[in-house]
Amino acid sequence: MKKTLLLVAMLVMALAFVTACRGDDDETATVTTPGADTPAPPAAGGDDAADPVDVTPADRGGPGIHEPVDFGGRALRVGCWWDNALNGAAMGWDEPDPAVSTNYFFDRLMWDNAQRVHAEFNVVLENVTLDHEGMMPALTSSVMAGDAFADVVMLGGGMVLSALMGDLIMPLNSINLPNSDLLGPGLYTQKLHPFRGEYWSFMCTRPYLGAMLMGVNLDIINAIGAPNPQELYNQGRWTWDAALDIMRTATRDTTGDGVLDQWGIAGQPGDIMFLFVGSNDGPLVTDDLQVALNHPNTMETLEFMEIIFREGLWEYDPVLGIDTGDWGRNFWAFQDGNAAFWPAVTWGLNDGDLPFEFIGVPFPLGPSNTSGNSTLGGWRQSWTIPFSTAWAPEDTLMIVEEFFSWPGDEPGLKPESEAGWPRGIWQTEECVQHALTAGTRMNRCIGMVVPQYNWIFGTFVNNFANNEATPAQAVETVTPAQQELIDNFFR
Repeated sequence: MKKTLLLVAMLVMALAFVTACRGDDDETATVTTPGADTPAPPAAGGDDAADPVDVTPADRGGPGIHEPVDFGGRALRVGCWWDNALNGAAMGWDEPDPAVSTNYFFDRLMWDNAQRVHAEFNVVLENVTLDHEGMMPALTSSVMAGDAFADVVMLGGGMVLSALMGDLIMPLNSINLPNSDLLGPGLYTQKLHPFRGEYWSFMCTRPYLGAMLMGVNLDIINAIGAPNPQELYNQGRWTWDAALDIMRTATRDTTGDGVLDQWGIAGQPGDIMFLFVGSNDGPLVTDDLQVALNHPNTMETLEFMEIIFREGLWEYDPVLGIDTGDWGRNFWAFQDGNAAFWPAVTWGLNDGDLPFEFIGVPFPLGPSNTSGNSTLGGWRQSWTIPFSTAWAPEDTLMIVEEFFSWPGDEPGLKPESEAGWPRGIWQTEECVQHALTAGTRMNRCIGMVVPQYNWIFGTFVNNFANNEATPAQAVETVTPAQQELIDNFFR
């Protein structure tokens, strides 16, 4: 890492003479769909890729995993709902220019490696771009017809589950690629979504920036004299009890009119529930596909949630009342500045333009947590290799791994290459590092992937807020219907 930082520093100083006061070098990203794991096109990209440079194996000296294979100019078709989606492939880029590139150091590494791959392996990439809604129908019909529409296909998390159930994509462990990074050390490529003894999709090892942190309104923290959650985290004292104490202190009537106008926590209530379930290592579904809402860790979380919602610590509109289904109102309520905490994600912070000082910390770990995971989530959108393509799967994986290997002997560059966007939004470097690592502390549960299964948390919120049922009663009541959802999906 010291070597990396020195290299970056030297490059920045060199660029200062070229770019003189051109402004912030941070890479920015645009997210258009709430919760989507959709990276923005690299800033250095252009409309047309330049011709590959003449790179020989003897010239490599850096990136590269496999001995070059001449594929005779074949096209590897990349299926996705946006163009140029394959990380590190520099598809659609012009050669990076230090005068205009927002992240020239990393853009240069990716570009040079991409030209190497094209030259050494004599391969071209071809975009097959469909609407998001058209991905599964196209994959299903083309694989069933014996000719997959693309050779490597991006699928949403729920799509991956449906595709493996439909026998449309290959289990990764069935691919025979000697010296594979994905199937070996995983320096540049990571296996995702284990199910039934196999892994089914993969991504490059770039950080997942869609994971939630606990957003903290520092104006409220300071006004009520509460301890700073970042300091509690650093001291190892950031616990459920510590968070609950702050929520209770923050929830009050600040104007004296008898109506609450400040709360402990805001956000979509179902999100709050499953995030805390994740922070206590609570499962939603067992490995043998049975309802796990009565698991001790999950039940312990529901009992904690009952306290929060029964005591009125969650922000809702006192005039309109509780509406667990109003995502637009609930998710963005924190922006009014009336809640101490909320589930915070980088794309949902209005580019950092909020009317109060804020930070983000990992969700506090529950009393039964042993993994260190701080949140819960579904499956990531990720790359899959379909059946019935003209490419041998080991050759497809070989090419993809070569593009992903752009950091060479510095795989730690990948997290740093993603830090520009969060650095332009979060207000401290500690927050940026939390955002970069939050995805590695997320338990990905199939209960978050089965359609409608996690909707039950809205029912629980109503039960607890209206004092209609205890957690045990609520779980007992809904278990038959929840099991039916699982059974119907996997039937």
